[in-house]
Amino acid sequence: MLEIPLQRGTSCPLYRQIARHLKTMIDRGTLAAGLRLPGTRELAQALSVSRTTTTEAYGLLVSEGYIVERGRSGSYVAPRPSAPPTVAAAFVEPLWDLASENPSPGLLPSSSVRGLIRSLLAEGGDLFASSPVEGRDDLRSALVAHGALRGIPARSAHLVVTGGGLEGLSTALGALKELGTKKVWVEELTFPDFVAMARSEGLDVGSLPLDEEALVGCLGTVGAGEVVYLIPSFHNPTGRTLSFEARRALLAEGERRGFWIIEDDTYGEFRYGLSSVPALKSLDGADRVLYIGSFSQLLLPGLRVGYALLPPSLRESFLAVKSRRQGPVSTLTQRVALGFISGGGLDRGLVRLRAILSRRMETLVEALRREFPQWETTKPQGGIYLWADTGSTDGRVVADVARSRGVALMAGAPFAWPNRAVCGLRFSVSRLDGAALSGAVRILKENGPW
Repeated sequence: MLEIPLQRGTSCPLYRQIARHLKTMIDRGTLAAGLRLPGTRELAQALSVSRTTTTEAYGLLVSEGYIVERGRSGSYVAPRPSAPPTVAAAFVEPLWDLASENPSPGLLPSSSVRGLIRSLLAEGGDLFASSPVEGRDDLRSALVAHGALRGIPARSAHLVVTGGGLEGLSTALGALKELGTKKVWVEELTFPDFVAMARSEGLDVGSLPLDEEALVGCLGTVGAGEVVYLIPSFHNPTGRTLSFEARRALLAEGERRGFWIIEDDTYGEFRYGLSSVPALKSLDGADRVLYIGSFSQLLLPGLRVGYALLPPSLRESFLAVKSRRQGPVSTLTQRVALGFISGGGLDRGLVRLRAILSRRMETLVEALRREFPQWETTKPQGGIYLWADTGSTDGRVVADVARSRGVALMAGAPFAWPNRAVCGLRFSVSRLDGAALSGAVRILKENGPW
């Protein structure tokens, strides 16, 4: 039954109020075409009006083409005429997606996770019970054991399960703010959602150089209790990886000056070579590092599972903020993640993804160097992002032309802090492979004044 707000005793007749409200709901798609509406008698009883009122309302809607009457079958919402195309619709729908961070379907371990979910549902148990805000003990222990493979010496008491990396970052900022942090520092090209989260917390945002030598040299401007946000491995958007020496220098400065470091390691496990790239959190002197990990980008994006490894002094504030904002991750999601890890799915998935992403990146690098030798590109050591320096051409110009030809790219400007024009582009290999990558670059070459 529909609930329709009516203002009685006004100059607007009730039937017109009913008709007007139904028109609004139909125009906005709330009432879909083909939906059967309540009969005039039922609606009159529900709204405490006469049947004549509802009959007149329906008659008005019929005359204006909003509903159709089908005899004794009843009244139905009529199809609405299509809206005229907008300016945005003039762009070609991207056929070659080199912008998205979402994985192509073939990268997802869909069949194994479906089987795992079926087994869990058949098993029953506590799948729908509540969970501690920090996460289930068994999953936290499994995640600590997994982190040990990267050399991170953590305890389960230091680990909190989060609903993906974004929740971990947001909660970390809220916890640090409660402890007195007033400013965060980001690299001049960085993950824009983090800047937006920091500003929504009311925190000042400062800029640090992207070059690692200059970055380390500027840490003297960071005050005690402030925060440096870093993506040290397979950086978004540039794909850069900080050297071991730069990592040690960062940690030493953090300890000496008393600032915090948020290590966003979302893509840190997707290395291409056999040698691991050490996380900041794995090194000596990492007591002031908040480590954010996630399986929500390439392996299990629909489950939204991540984790934070916290300095002990931040745990209480982190859990308090998480309790107020998101609460615990669902028990079902945690059980699926635990089964995926303990059954070997995570290890197998990482090995497979590393090989696929490495091949895709090699193909993309070769295509760009062949078609755009004037652009500077450096193959990253892992991850999904490649940066191209476009010389004197604003990346937005290239991205707009590419979009009009069906190729989606990310210009560098959205990643810049402070906001400015950037002569660069971010390419992603998460959606396309092989010939599609080469074809997209060839289309870009053929349709631009580069």
